[in-house]
Amino acid sequence: MAPSSCSPRSPVSTNNAQPYRMHVSQRYLDLTKQKLELTRLPREPQGHHAQSSDFGVSKADLEPLVDHWLEQYDWRMQEAFYNDTLPQFRAVVNGTRMHFVHRRSKSPNAIPLLFVHGFPESFMTIAPMIEGLCDPITTPPRGAESVPAFHVVSASIPGFGFSDAAPEEGNAMPTTAAMFDSLMKSLGYQQYMAHGSGWGFRICRLLALGCSQSCIAIHTVNPEVPAPRSSFGYTQDDMFQSGASAQTPGPSPPLTPGGHAEVAVSCERPQTLAYALCDSPTGLLAYMLDLIQPPTFGATPRGLRRLAPPTAASSPVMSRSPTSPQSMGTPAYNQSPETSQSLELPGLSTVWTPTAIINWTMLYWLPGPEVALRWLANSIAVLPSLWMSHSSVPVGITHFRDSTVPSAGTGQSPPQWVEAYHRVAMLTRREGRPDNTTYTQHHYTISTTNHNSLKDLTTFLILPPGIGA
Repeated sequence: MAPSSCSPRSPVSTNNAQPYRMHVSQRYLDLTKQKLELTRLPREPQGHHAQSSDFGVSKADLEPLVDHWLEQYDWRMQEAFYNDTLPQFRAVVNGTRMHFVHRRSKSPNAIPLLFVHGFPESFMTIAPMIEGLCDPITTPPRGAESVPAFHVVSASIPGFGFSDAAPEEGNAMPTTAAMFDSLMKSLGYQQYMAHGSGWGFRICRLLALGCSQSCIAIHTVNPEVPAPRSSFGYTQDDMFQSGASAQTPGPSPPLTPGGHAEVAVSCERPQTLAYALCDSPTGLLAYMLDLIQPPTFGATPRGLRRLAPPTAASSPVMSRSPTSPQSMGTPAYNQSPETSQSLELPGLSTVWTPTAIINWTMLYWLPGPEVALRWLANSIAVLPSLWMSHSSVPVGITHFRDSTVPSAGTGQSPPQWVEAYHRVAMLTRREGRPDNTTYTQHHYTISTTNHNSLKDLTTFLILPPGIGA
């Protein structure tokens, strides 16, 4: 598959876009509950492997989440929250009905921003930051130096969330990028900027390669790119490696941030894995938990770790089942993320609540994960051609590293490598976990004076000339 080709210039037209509100069939929710009630968990490893995370998600990590999903989790509450928070639409784009979030700023100088999610993310990622992006508040006003505002568009990849699946031959990144470009133009944004990390960054790169007249700048967080090679096929570091450890020239690009092996397995035979994940919400939950957590599971001591404030305005505290930790307390509902009580759950890091993890799982459980798995497999074939050329589209990079965890960030590419593929216009280094940074960093800093990567994004995007629509 070749890099995406951008769509021709489109007239301003939003007649095709229809307002949309999520509403999942109660019958399907009841079926999900029945499947959760019939869950059979595997036996744990014994002996010296009992405390090892090398085998994947442990029963102690997963079982309380299953309890919470079955006994306390309320999809209708989450559905209502996101329906009220995110203005959603559906539109037919290049023959496929796409679901997307679109919120225009009140600012007359707002910049169109395409917010591209990856895997295992969804359009929900934009929720904690959409207010700050569309209508930022600067105190005191600083004229031309004020934080810019954005017209935000965040579309669901075809086959993900509430977007219909594209034809199988187009179920990969190039078609996704072309459809995103067509969507932006159909909304009246002939030029725009894009943000994405992980698989989202790869989609943004395809936009930069094939649609450079419309996608005029990119911002990303902790990008992973192949090591640049000299004309002889070796980097300087290769010369200092021993013969036993030296790698052959031209390593394959990493599959996903963190280099998750389970993604590689699912990409090799996606349909086989789909039979299990389409039928078992518990299995899909374990798969999603493994995708979200592995970079820190082995890097920090296992045990009780605090869960941070909830994703939605109201989030139930974990239930107390016979197998759940005693410290979880009685069920309670907290109306404000800033004042909500901290939760405790074995094996989870500080940025996730049980509700947040299940929300992410639901966005793949509802449509079925099979299309997403095949999208990953098909997109893997595109990766070699993705890094064959240089793009003049400027890139802004926010690079996170958690200094409190020795191994955190070691799986990330040095940000300087990106210069081999893009014109790097901005590089900002910050402290924090590098995995799922788009979600974790914005979630808690959107209302603070230091917006972290949001601030980096706005600082970077204020530099080009105004292109507000």
